[in-house]
Amino acid sequence: MRLPSSLDELKGRRVAHWGRESTGRQAERYGPAAQREQRVRAIGAYGMVDTGIEWQVAHSGRTIGTTHQFADMLAQAGRDYDVLVVGYVSRFTRDLRTAVNARHQLHEAGAALLFADERVLSSDENAWENWARETVEAEAYSRRLARAVRGGYAAKVRDYADQGGGLVKVGFRRVGDRKLIEPDPETMPTATSVWELAAQGAADGTIAATTGLTLWTVRGILRSPLYAGQLRDGRATRFAAPIDGRLIEQAHEHRRSRTRIGNRLRRNRTYALSGSGPAVCAVCERPLKGDTRTRRDGTKLSVYRHADTGTCPGWPVREVPTALLDAQIAALLRGAAPNRESAAHIRAALARPVVGPDRLGIARLDARLRSLSAELVRPEQYRSTDEIVAEIKSVRTQRERLLASPVDAGVVDPQRALDWLSSLPKLWDETSDAGRRELAVATFARLDVVGTGARGSHRIVNVEATEEAERRGLVLALPASIEVTVVGDTGFEPVTSRM
Repeated sequence: MRLPSSLDELKGRRVAHWGRESTGRQAERYGPAAQREQRVRAIGAYGMVDTGIEWQVAHSGRTIGTTHQFADMLAQAGRDYDVLVVGYVSRFTRDLRTAVNARHQLHEAGAALLFADERVLSSDENAWENWARETVEAEAYSRRLARAVRGGYAAKVRDYADQGGGLVKVGFRRVGDRKLIEPDPETMPTATSVWELAAQGAADGTIAATTGLTLWTVRGILRSPLYAGQLRDGRATRFAAPIDGRLIEQAHEHRRSRTRIGNRLRRNRTYALSGSGPAVCAVCERPLKGDTRTRRDGTKLSVYRHADTGTCPGWPVREVPTALLDAQIAALLRGAAPNRESAAHIRAALARPVVGPDRLGIARLDARLRSLSAELVRPEQYRSTDEIVAEIKSVRTQRERLLASPVDAGVVDPQRALDWLSSLPKLWDETSDAGRRELAVATFARLDVVGTGARGSHRIVNVEATEEAERRGLVLALPASIEVTVVGDTGFEPVTSRM
């Protein structure tokens, strides 16, 4: 049976239901009942046949494509149903790549996708532009929300000396409209007991058994700087340190004394792009993990590994030498060092009136458009042409919105911004692993990494600057592509990354 080319051809087609909730509390408007109502109404309106097949998933829209329900839905397409009905566009997925690939796979299997709320059918060529616009907007909303959340967390750290997001540790609570952290008199005695036992030399497991806490809760307490009155970046908290500094030092000394292998101290390696670093898998968005493995000849090799124990299509080879990605960052920062042209652009952008269009945001989008245009004509593509074109449309829409929306961007001295950009390559090359991680976190909000089945093929394919780095002109200075050669696990390997 051929695919329906319009809504009028849906009569008699077999239907399956798709519903999704976010992992957090779902708004009533888009809850399961509201979604089902939309689907049932569409099925009746177009005379389709309800098979009773239904997937109701509680998962983030950005990574829904990694779930077994999504795979099952694609596997049954064309065999058990002809049309997949979704109540609202945003309830299908909030990832453009997933949406475009799913559309292609559904059509190949002989099934179509219907967005009930907007009455958009994926196999209707006349509705292609509407379909693309809706799926792009679904991801664009998710990205805007993520940027707003990151900006809110950064503002809490900057304005209120608060750690921003994340779960609070035992002994603390969030209060007020801004949900700021403060010591909790009811639970702080439990945290104090943890520190006292650690200061007496008790092992983490013993402390957990004594206090009734989990092992990881105990370790989280003993690793958190909040008890010493400090934020993650070392700045002082609004409140006084709830645990005495001498007690904390004694606890740390006992814990350090146990981290020995034979007669030598075991030192935990710091990895620039993992842990609190910004690197994630470009496909499933899971953060990278740093690790050290032993080669057959007994030498050690530092690697970044995929966080998922399963198989992710973005990382067929699950680990990559840290030197390879670290070298790409070094090349990226060298490429960002201002030259005559970029320095002029940065000076002009930062010299604009404080209130006006977000010039640096527009520059970031312009740079992304140039990169996408280059990707579109490149012989080797890791994404489909439809995906690239859809993102170009999305970026252009974002640019138009920025042009029409004045913002108060604050004041940044152009010369200081240029000096900071010029200093980044040297800082990266000369600092320690811990310093590199601090620099990466301060400069990059996110680094998307993808690899192929070939060793040494992992590359950074997308860069999002932090708000502070963006305000200093980094988006104007970043190169559209970088080419580096590093010594990897198998020798010299050329690596090309395009932003």
